[in-house]
Amino acid sequence: MAGLMRFISFGLALVLGPSALASEKSPLTLGVFPYVTPVQLVAFHTPLKDYLAKGLGRPVTLVTAPDFMSFVDRTRDGQYDIVFTAPHLGRLAETRDGYKRVAQTSHNVQGYFLARKDSGINKIGDLKGKTVMMAQKVSIVYQMAEHTLRENGLVPGESVTIIETRTHNNAIHAPSRGEADASVTGMLLWHVLDDAQKAQLRVIGTTAEAPGFLVMAHPRLTMQDIETSKKLLLDFHKVPGGESYFATNGFEKFQPVDDRAMKGLDPYTQIFLKPASP
Repeated sequence: MAGLMRFISFGLALVLGPSALASEKSPLTLGVFPYVTPVQLVAFHTPLKDYLAKGLGRPVTLVTAPDFMSFVDRTRDGQYDIVFTAPHLGRLAETRDGYKRVAQTSHNVQGYFLARKDSGINKIGDLKGKTVMMAQKVSIVYQMAEHTLRENGLVPGESVTIIETRTHNNAIHAPSRGEADASVTGMLLWHVLDDAQKAQLRVIGTTAEAPGFLVMAHPRLTMQDIETSKKLLLDFHKVPGGESYFATNGFEKFQPVDDRAMKGLDPYTQIFLKPASP
């Protein structure tokens, strides 16, 4: 246990051993975007890892990264064979890094603005002069939340103070812990929050919606593996264990990647494509 905690606290990538599957094929690496803690990622996505391993007939190793940018960099560097990632990062992986489309979840990504029920903050306009915690500027939820604040006449860094944190999971608890007046987190995390914690908070507003999470394959994978992975994912909600996976995560099911939705993500990838400041 002490070793595991050191592993997490230093922000190193979490690596689980390959699935116990007798196979002569080399393991595939499934990289999962670190939208929650490593322990939560393991609990949420081990069923997906095991399902892919069985269907592909080869071991699958589940990995993540200590933060969003590390995950983006490791995706670019080809450290993952398959990525389960935020929508705009999937689009970036396609347009910049050559990854191939596999599937997307059928739910939508959306940011929820939260405040304590006893705070007197009832709407987004009430955040003037307040602090709001959000997860990492490069996340799509952060970008959508900034836009929503501006639509409500609030200028981040001027009329409202943004506190950046590592994960959406950290942000969701900030008002209850007194770490910020309000927070923005993903819709899915709000829905899976336990009733006792949810009872302390209220939703004071929402962002626009974006497509769900994307599964993308590195171009080194064979077309056979990519097509098999696609079929497996599209069928996952119909097989034993699939219903529980989707109920736990709130993803509904996997569906084919929509081309129009992908192109609509391009504005959210620009933050990664701008030249570095001198």
